[in-house]
Amino acid sequence: MDKLTENIVNHLHEICLKPSRHVGSAGEMETIDYIADSFRRYGYDNVVKEPFSTTGWHFDHIIFADLDNNCIPVPGALACFFSQSCNVSGVPVWLTEENIKSVTAEDVRGKLCMVEFFSDAADIRGRNGIAEDLDRLGAAAAVFVSDSAYHTTCAPSSKIQRSPFLKTLGTAVVGEEGAYYLSRNRNHHYKLIIKAHTFEHTSYNVVAIRPGTGSKRAVIGAHFDAAPFGQAASDNASGTAMLLELSRLLKDKFPEWTFEFAAFDAEEYCIGYFPVGSKSYVDLHSDRKWEFYLNFDSIAIAFSHPSLHVGYKEKLKDFNTACRLLPIKLGGDDRSFNELGVPTLWYGSNNIVFQDFHTPCDTIATLDIPRFKFIAEDALQLLEALCN
Repeated sequence: MDKLTENIVNHLHEICLKPSRHVGSAGEMETIDYIADSFRRYGYDNVVKEPFSTTGWHFDHIIFADLDNNCIPVPGALACFFSQSCNVSGVPVWLTEENIKSVTAEDVRGKLCMVEFFSDAADIRGRNGIAEDLDRLGAAAAVFVSDSAYHTTCAPSSKIQRSPFLKTLGTAVVGEEGAYYLSRNRNHHYKLIIKAHTFEHTSYNVVAIRPGTGSKRAVIGAHFDAAPFGQAASDNASGTAMLLELSRLLKDKFPEWTFEFAAFDAEEYCIGYFPVGSKSYVDLHSDRKWEFYLNFDSIAIAFSHPSLHVGYKEKLKDFNTACRLLPIKLGGDDRSFNELGVPTLWYGSNNIVFQDFHTPCDTIATLDIPRFKFIAEDALQLLEALCN
């Protein structure tokens, strides 16, 4: 294994083998320290941890059992990101697209609700709104279905609903196996216990700055936070590992340029349209004139094509890439910079066959390790074109 790939794999192992990196977790704080220490080890003296306010989430355990079938667990159930605690028993109130808009407090107060309703597969705002409505109406808990149009059928996504504004509602999610089980046994009595809570929290972006001799500056970034319950190897230990290795490779290159190597927190949080960490960053440093933002998120996924999403291409110098050149994605930290009119370039994966991200199946085993060198070399060639 060459040195570049070996360094990236070492970073992957260090990041993925920490506890869950969701906001408010011990793993989040451990990863912040690891990134800062890695920057310093590569010779960066100007390393800062920039704080911003978020809502943290602590999870203890979930029990979801069929009381009418020897208390067997409902297959593959997880708590949703930002679920509150609950302890509820009964036959679920089944909510469908036909009746969900007319549901009243009398229908759901103190009850377990099963939500058979799907907003756009790639967008959780609809499901957040459903959870917030049920919370307001006094429901005890809601169970959502992780649809296979956007995620793997092997495990549910804990981010299928992720509102940090819930007051008392417990929220859980099931994948295909659990959804079919509940559908076949919808008149059974169930017990759902979730022990979890939200709290006011401070998250941190970690930034290493390589000052340049000229006026040009750019941000090279990736988010390190993750959906709960897994290694989150592709999304986004992969991008974080690449960011750290590029900070080593670029330490003495393009000396006229100021590079800001930014590891963003709370991208998975996504309040409104913006990933919270990168939005905090651009707001805090809006006086800076960035020539471009280079993003790494969900790279090197096996059974996919390496892609490069570009925004404001007309503002950039001409460049070549061996990746699939695609329009701007606006699905991650690129959005925060795009809103300022900053050109963005996002290395990712396209036409993914097995959509394991946001689920416990997103492990190092899902990555195409040799591809990291391919992407790093493509990125270095890209920077040669943009910075010379």
